[in-house]
Amino acid sequence: PRSRSRSPMAAASGPLPAGRSVQFWYGANAGDKKAPLVRASGWPGSGGPALLRSHGWLPGTLKEAYDPAHFDESKSSTWPLVQPHKDIAFQRRDGQAVGSEPRRVQRVREPSNRAPALSLVFVRWGGKYSAWMDEQEANDGDWGKYGSPPSDEYMTALVDLGVLAHPRVSNDDGVQNNVEIYNLFVKSSADTWNMIPKAWALKDILKGRKKTMFWMLWPAEWEDTGDPDFACYVERQAMFAAMRACEACGLSSGFPHPADQFELITSKSWMATLSVHPGARLPAAVLVGKDRVVNDLPGAAKEALAGLEHIRRLNPFPTAPGDPPAPSEVNKGGIKKGVVKLGWSWENRFVSVFEGEEQLRKRLKDMMSQPGLTASYCIVQEWVDFDFEMRQYFLPPHTWEQGKLQPVRIECNAWGARSDEETVGQSHASFSKLSEAGVLERWSQDQAAWESTKAQGTEVAQLLIGWLLASNANPVPMIRLDFMCKRLGPGKARVAFGEYCEMGACCLGWKDGPPTIWRAALDAALR
Repeated sequence: PRSRSRSPMAAASGPLPAGRSVQFWYGANAGDKKAPLVRASGWPGSGGPALLRSHGWLPGTLKEAYDPAHFDESKSSTWPLVQPHKDIAFQRRDGQAVGSEPRRVQRVREPSNRAPALSLVFVRWGGKYSAWMDEQEANDGDWGKYGSPPSDEYMTALVDLGVLAHPRVSNDDGVQNNVEIYNLFVKSSADTWNMIPKAWALKDILKGRKKTMFWMLWPAEWEDTGDPDFACYVERQAMFAAMRACEACGLSSGFPHPADQFELITSKSWMATLSVHPGARLPAAVLVGKDRVVNDLPGAAKEALAGLEHIRRLNPFPTAPGDPPAPSEVNKGGIKKGVVKLGWSWENRFVSVFEGEEQLRKRLKDMMSQPGLTASYCIVQEWVDFDFEMRQYFLPPHTWEQGKLQPVRIECNAWGARSDEETVGQSHASFSKLSEAGVLERWSQDQAAWESTKAQGTEVAQLLIGWLLASNANPVPMIRLDFMCKRLGPGKARVAFGEYCEMGACCLGWKDGPPTIWRAALDAALR
């Protein structure tokens, strides 16, 4: 049987002479900007992002005799000394060449043409780096100990605690480290566009039995600025076109979602199109085109309010006898208060409150006339009264057919009073995590109302997760659903659906959330 020791050649080969051809395991720290990476052979070099390999089995020769019996993981002097093959070129992600001198490695094996179980390509930010990606002040709204998905901190944890720890990768049929990892470093939206003609070349380079891509970028409707505060954001047309080009070659999008589904989720257009469905528990919403705002601002505001009224008449928000008006008290006599928001935006930054038609006109103009904005529409949505938000995390099984899906985790958060200054592009309210004890304290220890809230959210989630099958018949490996929650009286509560949140969204106080999500994504990619 094949040895499963730390050095796989140990049991079968005995002492190995200098000059022996081997393959050695190479793994660079995914978060180290200066780490030597392997330039991908066969990757078209003119324009576009650099394709660099960070992990995999590489050819080389032993520079000195090596006896596996003397291997001691704690003493690098006992490790085999390997000279990488002359055709291997190392460089940093910034393009600086790195020497190919002999190096001590922990794992060597007989040369093999066996395909790895998985080829994984991370599409990552390679432009100007911003400190916010890693160095955040700890607060209730931060990303936690792993950082945000595009950050180097997150990438290090994803590779070490996610990919390399996966049982199909760490030891598959006796083969250790059964994976190859490449990194496509994107510096701009133009770089992303340039991926499209190279998609087939990328597929040809990958040797894994399964091939997948993890897109560690955020789509946005803004022109590139070069401002490091907008690092990791790519024009959404470029990003989704590149994703679709790769998918057309058979390279799946394993994180966060396939292109069509990811675009649907992050566009927020579903806030309007799904608001006519009684089971979705959504506030009424309409999409307002930029052309209407530019050409006839008063008409755009009137049409938006009329559209909200029509949808609410068509699909009244469910209430029981004696319940207060739904989804808000202020709009019980007709819709006059709501919010204007953009798709492809996060963290409550492009959400403005209006009250009355005149203020709606101002909010529409301010939102749609921002320099560099490429959005073709904004969302106008009626106001919702709520006490706090509930976030339900789901890991739908691949074979989900019958039975109710249950959330694997529930987190809550509260928003403070909104600032009177409605500056577009800034969050206008404080954010705080809310424990279950905090929920009950706000709700006068009304456990029955809290249980009703969780049950209502889970019930609505069945429709919401099922609806995503319309965009891709393969169930999502993970999704977060946010609900706005309002206590109506003893034992009674109301939930309104707030938002779909993609795989990789913030996990708040769920410390094991990111590793759990990585495992779900990798399970799906290896299926």
